[in-house]
Amino acid sequence: MVWAIVSGALMAVQGAMNATLGRLMGLLWMLASVYVIGTAVAVAAALIFSPQPLQPARAGPYIWLSGPAGIAITLLVASAVPRLGMVRTTTFIVVAQVLMAAAIDMFGLLGTKAQPFSPWRLAGVAALALGSYLLLRDWPKS
Repeated sequence: MVWAIVSGALMAVQGAMNATLGRLMGLLWMLASVYVIGTAVAVAAALIFSPQPLQPARAGPYIWLSGPAGIAITLLVASAVPRLGMVRTTTFIVVAQVLMAAAIDMFGLLGTKAQPFSPWRLAGVAALALGSYLLLRDWPKS
């Protein structure tokens, strides 16, 4: 749970940093820079810490779309933040993530184990919808 919380916080920080880099150097140069540096760090970490060798043939071809999906996510978030702000962008992201995660869980997609969508989860989605509305609504300024 702690790792998920840290990950969520880092996603917001990364979104803001990427948006700033995109403004300063252009979105495509930001994207290239972030992924070159990220690739170098990931390869170094794998070489130093991974107990197993690289085994690319173990994954089905569609799973490799994770790489381009990551590139699209980085580009889209960096594009949205300057237009919407961090809170609005993050709210839309979280809502979309939860809805997609629910579908993935419910149907056991992408190699995951199917998990039923319980009434409690439905109540959670409703609470998320209400919270999202409150975050996205333009409240009158006093």
